[in-house]
Amino acid sequence: MTPVLQLKGITKRFPGVLANDHIDLTLNEGEILALLGENGAGKSTLMNILYGLYQPDEGEIYVRGQKITVHSPLDAIRAGIGMVHQHFMLIPVFTVTENVMLGAETVRMGDFLDREKTAQRIREISERYHLEVDPYAYVRDLPVGVQQRVEIIKLLFREADILIFDEPTAVLTPQEADELFVIMRELVKQGKSIIFITHKLREVLEISDRIMVIRRGKVVGETTPAEADKAKLAEMMVGRTVRLEVEKEIAKAGEVVLEVR
Repeated sequence: MTPVLQLKGITKRFPGVLANDHIDLTLNEGEILALLGENGAGKSTLMNILYGLYQPDEGEIYVRGQKITVHSPLDAIRAGIGMVHQHFMLIPVFTVTENVMLGAETVRMGDFLDREKTAQRIREISERYHLEVDPYAYVRDLPVGVQQRVEIIKLLFREADILIFDEPTAVLTPQEADELFVIMRELVKQGKSIIFITHKLREVLEISDRIMVIRRGKVVGETTPAEADKAKLAEMMVGRTVRLEVEKEIAKAGEVVLEVR
């Protein structure tokens, strides 16, 4: 079966930094691929290239076997690729409907914005993927976890089927992160494919189907949750054995150094 997405030899250089060094990546349909690495490893740079925010110095991108050129996010969206950024791209004083339709407005007679048509589509998407968002709520009034759902709805409204989540749990509470994982599983159940950028080992083992590890701009290995554990993943990330539990002696009280009466 042809992968839904392939990156071949993607290379990106910044002054004094080789951010991505001939990276190959494959994403299959209905899969959650975790892109794991330390902060600064090159994960987000690679995905910003895929989404058209950066241009690669070398390499090729294929969607369902067809080579594409991504000069901008508009090209990515046209190819069915969407990205949920770590810092949301929403306008707080707009409603959910207005945020979702921004840049993809529909109009009715008299050149008026057809908010109701968009709101109905949002309701349909919310129900199908269990996102539970009020189309007429103002974004400024929504909890962070719900704002993230709005970002997901924006991509689904534009019919993206390759979804990139860039450190999505960095701004969420543990409960909100668990709710996001439920949504992600529902998305892949219905045919979407996800790249999940993170550096959190527990999340990788919990949600991903396959794990690709990047260190200093290079792919250093692939594995699956069934074949890996936190210790192995940490070692792949940093290139050495990592002690995940700190061993220290029980503290013993000494002489009094300060006393207040």
